[in-house]
Amino acid sequence: MTEGSIITVLDEFEQLDNNCPCDAEILGFELVVAGKTVQFHINVAAKQATLADIVPLARRLSTKLTNLFLGSLRENGQSVPCRKGCSACCSYLIPLSIPEVFRLRGELLAMPADYSRGILRACLDTAEKILDSRSQTTYLESFSESGQSQISQMSKWYAGLKLACPFLSDGLCMLYEQRPLACREHLITGSSFFCQPDHGGEPNVAAMPISVLEAVGQLTAELEGLDIEAVMLPLAFPWAQNNLPRMDHTWPAVTMVERFFKILEEMAVKNLATPAALT
Repeated sequence: MTEGSIITVLDEFEQLDNNCPCDAEILGFELVVAGKTVQFHINVAAKQATLADIVPLARRLSTKLTNLFLGSLRENGQSVPCRKGCSACCSYLIPLSIPEVFRLRGELLAMPADYSRGILRACLDTAEKILDSRSQTTYLESFSESGQSQISQMSKWYAGLKLACPFLSDGLCMLYEQRPLACREHLITGSSFFCQPDHGGEPNVAAMPISVLEAVGQLTAELEGLDIEAVMLPLAFPWAQNNLPRMDHTWPAVTMVERFFKILEEMAVKNLATPAALT
């Protein structure tokens, strides 16, 4: 599974090369984020796409929108301590959208065997500790459909387990380029002191004007006709193994991309009047 093989974000002035399929289609969109209009051109190189095929696009958009938001925070005098080498938040509860779960599974299988086995082993070890927790049943049963108050309770429960992310090694992410959307969109302002689970306070998390993670979740629910779901990161690979038929289902690729951006546009309009993250 190659990154962006079906749905690709084109860089500025980038043109289709001669190897692209003749039926490839370029779609243009724009979003208003942090007071700036951002244009995107998306190359859709196949008629049909799976849920996993939307993930490279989502990652690129999330990174670009997060960088814009980060710049806006700093322009407004906010200090953002998030940077390479800081792993203070890497014991948090990380939700993965269903497309991300399937994409990560394919990417893991494409890695060298020794490397992928080490990551899978770390995930399974962490999953076992979660499942062995006496209070896990209630939280696992309601994780995918939790409201904000329940998510807060679950986050405190998970922090109490004191489990580092299975992707973390010597303070660095082993899958940084493939890191979850939740990680890409997590920014705090002020000090990182309260990011550590052992500290009693709460970090000042900056609310993204547009959440690509939420948009992916909504898109998936609409396509499959199901409720919005999420999977805890350490449980992602066994969950994927138990849901393989969903991984292979396809939809018209252009329709997926158009609906995805429509959801993002609706989020931008909804949040434009109340930019709480910048106040």
